[in-house]
Amino acid sequence: MNRKKVKFSLTRYSKKGSYRFMGYGEIDENNLYTKKKVYEDCIKSCHKMLNKPNEYKGGFTQYEEIEFTNDKNQLVELELEVSYDLWFRILN
Repeated sequence: MNRKKVKFSLTRYSKKGSYRFMGYGEIDENNLYTKKKVYEDCIKSCHKMLNKPNEYKGGFTQYEEIEFTNDKNQLVELELEVSYDLWFRILN
């Protein structure tokens, strides 16, 4: 696959609030690859920014599974909907 290097800013929104992080990664036609995680199918939701060469932004939603032990010492699995805002600039 042909990957391009990018500088990105990703804001994660959930019921607990928001968290923003920035860094360098790679993209292909569909995915953003960071050091810790691959964000699948997020590139297609981004659009080119006006008057800003090589800059794109957009929003996407992913579902994440979490496991925890409840008060009755039972293992519980939940699927959470998490929304993101993504901005990136292609570097090469």
